[in-house]
Amino acid sequence: MTLKQLRYLIALVDHDFSVSLTARALHTTQPGVSKLARALESEIGTDLFVRTGNRLVDLTDAGRRAVELARRVVHDTRTIAGLRDSLQTGVEGTLRIGTTHIHASYSLVGVIRAFLADHPGVEIVLRQGSPKDILQWVIEGEVDIGVSTLPSAIPRDIVTFEAFAFERCVVVPRGHPLLKSRRISLRELSRYPLVAYDEIYNSGWVVQHEFQRLGLKPRIAVRGSDANVIKSYVAAGVGVAVLQTMAVDPRKDRDIQIVPSSHLFPASMSLVSLHRNHVLRPFGEAFVERLRKLSAARTGKRSGKKQPHGRI
Repeated sequence: MTLKQLRYLIALVDHDFSVSLTARALHTTQPGVSKLARALESEIGTDLFVRTGNRLVDLTDAGRRAVELARRVVHDTRTIAGLRDSLQTGVEGTLRIGTTHIHASYSLVGVIRAFLADHPGVEIVLRQGSPKDILQWVIEGEVDIGVSTLPSAIPRDIVTFEAFAFERCVVVPRGHPLLKSRRISLRELSRYPLVAYDEIYNSGWVVQHEFQRLGLKPRIAVRGSDANVIKSYVAAGVGVAVLQTMAVDPRKDRDIQIVPSSHLFPASMSLVSLHRNHVLRPFGEAFVERLRKLSAARTGKRSGKKQPHGRI
């Protein structure tokens, strides 16, 4: 059994069992992928894939266990390979951060700017995705640090701590009727088309949940995954939106206006996630420590009231 076989197994699962997509991603041929998959099954002595004809469609129970173990082996191999670099004093190198677009665009900007002033030899690589993507990247060692909200069930190998708390506001085109309301309600808001986040993000899921809780069903005009895109559609008069307050700057976003609405939607908390067995280089540890201090300072400023956790 080889690492190559394990990587091919993982890649097949990550590409929805498509041999052609896997071959393209691994820069090899389709027969080569199929041959390695068959060889791995033969070596283990059991079927790993459910097949319909010659097509792979799912994993067997043995296959699911094999993939879980394969991911662990590949991750540990990467950790060992990077051990020499991690033990050096390390003033130069690359720090990989998996995060959502909102944190990449707003929350992390000041933190990274200050960090790079102290570590000019470090290159930050931001990889953006959904919370599910980010957690998977941390598990597989594709990123060093994850910053996003996470599901309630977190694998034992992942450690987390609180990072950024954030609230939401309603944004509307200039002169919109909602601006005349002294204290808007969800029922009022539901009368207008909504430019909404995709529900794989907290700011889509939480908003929909609050409407559903009151038996309301707003008309979704457009769904998106980027705050700037959503603001553009609001400015064009397509609908109204619920955005993270930090994503709206009245000095720059002059085509839209804010309607205060913190009373309508719960605040959310994003987390820093790390793999328990991933060895960070010294500058990586310094970045994590910076986030810890920032989190401690913000936690100290919050009241004793528990903040709701969500999935941004």
